[in-house]
Formats: sequence, C-alpha cells, structure tokens
Amino acid sequence: MIKIQISKTLQEKIRKGHPWIFHYQVQNETAGGKPGDLGVVYDSNNRFLAIGLFDPESDIRLRILQLGKPTSIDAAFFDGRLKQALVLREPLVDKDTTGYRIINGENDGFPGLVLDRYENTAVLKLYTSSWKPYLKILLPLFRQNLPIDRCVLRWSRNMGALTKGSDGWEDGQVLFGTPVAGPVRFLEHGFSFEVDVLAGQKTGFFLDQRDNRKHVLSLSAGKSVLNVFSYTGAFSVYALAGGCRSILEIDSNPIALTVSKRNLQLNFSERVFAPEEFDQLRGDAFEMLARLEAQNKKFDLVLLDPPAFAKRKKQIQVALSAYARLVEAGTKLVSKRGILFASSCSVHVSSVEFYEAVFSGIRAAGRSYRELRRTGHALDHPATFTQGVYLKAIYCGIDG
Repeated sequence: MIKIQISKTLQEKIRKGHPWIFHYQVQNETAGGKPGDLGVVYDSNNRFLAIGLFDPESDIRLRILQLGKPTSIDAAFFDGRLKQALVLREPLVDKDTTGYRIINGENDGFPGLVLDRYENTAVLKLYTSSWKPYLKILLPLFRQNLPIDRCVLRWSRNMGALTKGSDGWEDGQVLFGTPVAGPVRFLEHGFSFEVDVLAGQKTGFFLDQRDNRKHVLSLSAGKSVLNVFSYTGAFSVYALAGGCRSILEIDSNPIALTVSKRNLQLNFSERVFAPEEFDQLRGDAFEMLARLEAQNKKFDLVLLDPPAFAKRKKQIQVALSAYARLVEAGTKLVSKRGILFASSCSVHVSSVEFYEAVFSGIRAAGRSYRELRRTGHALDHPATFTQGVYLKAIYCGIDG
C-alpha cells in the first residue's frame, strides 16, 4: 500500500465525500507505485481517513473507495457495492426496460468505472487503468448478479492511447460471452433501440435522458417537432409514439442519422413516413437553424440536446455563450405558445449558470417565456458529490 499525505483542507473535503485526490495535492513524493495499487490516506493525527485506487498515469492520483473505517478491498467488498447499486435500480428492472446504468462510477462506490446494461450485453467503461487488476474479481460478480451473458470493455477517450496493445485489455474487447456481431438491441419503456456497443458514444446510447424522453412523449400529440443534435433518434421515436404530426432531425453525423432511421423502423415497421412527416438535415446545428429561420419555419416543440460544450473549467464562459446562442436560434423557430426543451451535460457548467444562459437566449430572440419544468439525473444516474452532477434540463413555454 502507498501512504498518501494531503493538506488539512483536503482532508475535510474527503471526509465530506469528495472522491478524488489530484497529483498536485499529494504532499509526499511517491516512489514507485503502479495503477491499481491501494493508496491509504491518514489525517493529520495519523488516523485512518480513506483508502482508494492509486494511478500514477492519471491526474487523479487517488480515487477513494472507502472512507472513515478500514476494510479489506476484496471480492466481498465489491460484491456488497454491486448489490447496493442493484437495489437502487430495482424500480427500473422489468420486461419493458432492458437498458439502464448499473454502476455510475464514484456515485455508486466504483470510482472511474461505469457499467451499462443493454438487454443481455453489459458495457464496462473504464476511466482509469487502476481497475485492470480487479477485473478478475469483478467479472465473476457481474456474471453471478446481472441478467447478462456478455460484457464488452470500453476505455474512455483519454485512456485509449495509454492502454492500446497493453496486456490484452483492448477497447471493444469482449471480456466474456460471445463476440459482438452487430448492433445490440434493447428496450426502453417498451420501445426498441439499436446500440453500437463497440464504437458508439459513451457506451453506445445516452441512457441518462430516459426520463426526458418519456416526458417528451407526453408533450408531442399533434405537434410539429424539431430534434436538434438528434444522434440516433431516441427523442424522435418517443415524439412519434406520442402522436406528433411531424418531426425534423438535425445532426452532423451521417452514421447517427442512418441509425435513427433504423430505430424508427424498429418501432414503426408498419408505417411509411412521407417527407413532411419525417425528415433529416445533416450539418452543423447552428447553420441548419439559421437556414430554417431564413425559411421562416416554425415548430411547436423544439428539442436542444447538444454534446458537452465545456469539457474543462476554462471553457465555461465559451460554453455559456454557446448555450445562449443555441437557445436563441432554437427559440426563433418555436411557434407561438410552443415549447422549448434545452439540456446540458457539461459538468463544469452549473445548473444556475445553464438556466440563466437559457433565459438569456430566449430574451435575445425577443420572446417571453414561462418555465414549465426542470429535470436532472435519472434514478440510475445518481449524483452524490458536486462534480458528479452534470445533467440539467428545462422546458419553457414560449410566448410572444
């Protein structure tokens, strides 16, 4: 084990549940140590404070596993954590929903590890190589406790280069079960979707927007819908199931637009859509929105679900400006008494900042609004510390 010394200020943060110790916060020079070694933190009175996973390759040197009371980090420890995570998700487990997050990293006591279920396939996404020594413990637990027969390994973007060609743990590797022959299908609220578990964004699908998709279904009857950053068309499926009269998708990714059409066919196989009922625009969202405005197009429901505009703290102001500009452009296309939905997955942008950017964008469009609803994390995406809160969304009725 590696002893980690930190300041009294950081000790207090750790006591309150902060899960990370960064490299610049380690006060003692650490000789040696490899990813997956256990690091132990003692307080200024030399009492045990925490134990975690050490990673000399990461800016986050230590990810806290256990706080306050010493314990053995073994199969029984991880089995207990996994079962706690499963209890939290029990309300989601039914025949109509077979796609959800099983482990949400630090928030479920598995720092730097995400596990998603898609029907009989699990996708394990790792954000640190310190988990590699523990896979021989975790994989049997997954097999024993989960309704799956296959598990696929995915590395985070920054870890891909570090792990390529190293000791057999490749991105896209099937850790157990049969090889992946193509897209994996799963259910969400009874709707069918395909997911590329080998190369799709995140683990292949944005499971965290499940609740917002269901709410969009309830809003869509008789409406014309604009789905911006449509990706694989999940919001579109819900809007059509809710009875919208037309939907237009915008995305820059041609592969995503193709998958969206397949998802549409999976759920509406008996229906042939005319172009005025379903259409797609491929291109930059801001450019496509400007084109629609020039054509004087209007929509009853506009959905804005962009990727993270701020991936680092220094990008916050640029991101807020982008959110405001996006909302302004989207609001100009909302019909009178229509609805605007806007969401953010940028962890560095706070809810307060995001909502103000949304309101600023609406005002810049020369419209007035009524706030209808705010939403956050779904049940399977718990957030137990400040930096774990990333998803926020708002529905506004647009007047004027």
